[in-house]
Amino acid sequence: MTITPRTIVRHLAISTLSPVHVGCDEVYEPSGFVIDDGLLHVLDPADLAAALSDNERRHLATLADQREPIGALQRFFRDSAARFAELARSQVAVAEAIAREYTEKAGRPTQRGRDGEPTYNVFPIARTAYRPFDGTPYLPGSSLKGSIRTAWLNRLNDGSEPADRRASPRGLEERLLGYTAGRFENDPFRHLALADAHPEDGDLPPPTRVIYAISKKKRLPREGERGSPELKVFLETIPDAISAGFLGEMRLDNDKMRWNSLCDACNAFYRPQLEAEVDHPVLGRLLDAEWARLIGDLLGGELGELIAARQGFLLRVGRHSGAESVTLDGVRRIKILGARVDGKQTSEYRPNTTEKRYASLSRSGDSGLLPFGWIWVDACDDRHRHLSDAVRQKLAARSRPLREAHADRLLRLEDKAEQRAAAAAAMANRKAAAEATARAEVEAQAARARALAEMSPNRRRVEEFIAEFAARAEQLRGNRENANAAFHTRARTLAAEAVGWTHAERVAAADAIEEWLPKVVRVDLKDERKKLKLTALRAS
Repeated sequence: MTITPRTIVRHLAISTLSPVHVGCDEVYEPSGFVIDDGLLHVLDPADLAAALSDNERRHLATLADQREPIGALQRFFRDSAARFAELARSQVAVAEAIAREYTEKAGRPTQRGRDGEPTYNVFPIARTAYRPFDGTPYLPGSSLKGSIRTAWLNRLNDGSEPADRRASPRGLEERLLGYTAGRFENDPFRHLALADAHPEDGDLPPPTRVIYAISKKKRLPREGERGSPELKVFLETIPDAISAGFLGEMRLDNDKMRWNSLCDACNAFYRPQLEAEVDHPVLGRLLDAEWARLIGDLLGGELGELIAARQGFLLRVGRHSGAESVTLDGVRRIKILGARVDGKQTSEYRPNTTEKRYASLSRSGDSGLLPFGWIWVDACDDRHRHLSDAVRQKLAARSRPLREAHADRLLRLEDKAEQRAAAAAAMANRKAAAEATARAEVEAQAARARALAEMSPNRRRVEEFIAEFAARAEQLRGNRENANAAFHTRARTLAAEAVGWTHAERVAAADAIEEWLPKVVRVDLKDERKKLKLTALRAS
């Protein structure tokens, strides 16, 4: 948007009121993680490749080439979960029931088809939006803006039913926002800019947790009615009650869209939905009771006062927010699938859904459920700071155990990273030292070769004697041969040959024999000097 003198800038502090999952079209791949000790350990392919032995790499390649590799690959990683967990550079908390399910079911067929082929639970865990460079979750500005747009359109529509239900949603938007097809520059939301909301630099990043997303019917089962299968998937979420975990910025043109009107629109649309969520006659009893009390207390207290003073607004973002939260009152037509008749799927359109989806720590979801997607966007002024602080403190008290466990994990991961870095540096130093030693040896050998080439044949004979005895001394490792064996004989032969050499050559031969003979052969050096006539060899 273009910045003008009428541009209003609001700094936002966003708190999660319930678990949030903003999809990013990515999952934790089965070969990219293990679950151990209640945590999902994210594996870096390079670290994993370095940790595997040659046999393991060949075995893994063989498994991957199978017709149905999923089961075998899952067993491979599950059976080595504790070992591979040590390689993790990041960790995500996992609901205890999901961790148990992974241990019990990973790599085991859940059922078999008519052809006998096994079907496996591939444990697809959808990731919430994250920063690629450090894996920290964030809230995309586009997701926030989309939620605001829905509330604004609902305010403009004011519950009116469309004259023609076959009309396109785009046409309804154009009519409500006052611009014509193709003239998007007249869309007032072009004058609203929302930055991505990120954790504050230097602060502890918010944790994430893998939970079940389950579906629950809004009504009690009728007498004799069989319950329908309930959707159960795994999602990575930002937990509820993360207080001011994300900071963002909003810029709006005060001529096109006023802050107070925006707050009123969002709160008028979303607050009744949140209250209905807590007070639902059937599903309300399945909610986390402590959470429901907290939300009721906040809405009836400090949060309610902030809403009334237009110091912020409620939004619902991300997956499983529910069709009611992304459609307009009076316009809402939700396709509800019915029974199959004569092999055909029947359906009808209603203003409300028949099911809701919840975050659950258990597979059954009989209690402790939480709705998805609720956040509080705070932009309060100094006069209302005490209310904002009270909201943050109450939320922080609920999420404290999760945040403290997350902080502890990050410290331990940091320690491991430092240890890996130290080990890598030590290995690099050893490699560099070995390479330097090898280069020095090559250079020394080249220097010896040049020196030998410049020597007389007799001096080369002495150098060969020294090299042979040095090699034999290394083999003996401090021990020595008995006298009159091969190396003793070589010393005698050299002494005899040297008699006719020049004085310098004779001295070199005598010095070499006197130094190396006692290192290799068990002799009395004083006696050997006489027998080999070393003094005579040194005489001029």
